Amino acid sequence: MSSDTHDSVQAQAIEWHIRLRQGDDATWEAFAAWMAEDERHAAAYDIVEQDDLVLDELLPHVTFREAANDQPEEIHAQPELQPQPQRRRWAWALAGGGIAASVAAVIGVSLVPFDRQELYQVATASGEVRVVTLDPETSVTLNGATRMTFDRNDPRFASLEGGEAFFRVRHDIENPFRLTVGGDVVEDAGTEFNVVHEAGEVRVAVREGKVVYNPAGSAIALIAGQSLVDRADADTVKLGKVAIDAVGSWQGRSLVYAGAPLAQVAADLSRSLGARISASPDVSARPFSGTIMLDSSGTAQLDRLGRVLDLTIERGPDGWVMKPVGSAAR
Repeated sequence: MSSDTHDSVQAQAIEWHIRLRQGDDATWEAFAAWMAEDERHAAAYDIVEQDDLVLDELLPHVTFREAANDQPEEIHAQPELQPQPQRRRWAWALAGGGIAASVAAVIGVSLVPFDRQELYQVATASGEVRVVTLDPETSVTLNGATRMTFDRNDPRFASLEGGEAFFRVRHDIENPFRLTVGGDVVEDAGTEFNVVHEAGEVRVAVREGKVVYNPAGSAIALIAGQSLVDRADADTVKLGKVAIDAVGSWQGRSLVYAGAPLAQVAADLSRSLGARISASPDVSARPFSGTIMLDSSGTAQLDRLGRVLDLTIERGPDGWVMKPVGSAAR
């Protein structure tokens, strides 16, 4: 892309910033390929990251074209947090710049300067588990295939763009910990909770203490042993109960379910086993109750899991698919 003008690169960086807010794995891989094309791309995106707060207010009013490059490429960057082997994450240093003026020109609004945030992102590959320590009493454990944003200047802030994370939080009534999940907010009023953010759905479960979901809106309070599911296609938030030991049990390589749809089980297995696993439409809503103990064999255990779940788990061109018994190709 050596022929790209400065304005063109800047506009593409804005578009990628918008796309990544709801991006799936394919979107992030395409973004990686765009970043690798030209060193100017990373520089432009750094500036967009800096002005993230301004963009947050503008994004609902922005429309954009598809980016030109959709070729996926994995990026393995060096971590800036505590060193660990095989860590995959995004990390961009935030620098000064005037991207806000460019956004204003694109969508025709006036922008007001704001205090800069030292934001950085952490992303895990499927099958990885990483711990981010925010202060001596606050840590976040990221499950596989998870993307989060943190602020070096504010350990009481985090954002879960996609995936699953378990939170152990120091309670401070005067300065509560707040997690943004898409357009929603989870505010800590206790100690330990688990959050999942995947396509069209947010799930929250509390292991210890209390959280408040959307404190400035519906202000739904959850205490230990309670959970909620907030689906984009539902009119109301679904509240439920959960075994305390089941909250965040994936950290100990066990997945505990009480009537969960197989589509959820497949997504959880994908994060934990490092492989893309889905449920076919004819079984995706089938409920499952029980505990799945994961071993160190990875996808080799899928055949055994299929028998436990009374399914055929068949490998296809886009990953593994759960199907009814007897439906596998012969």
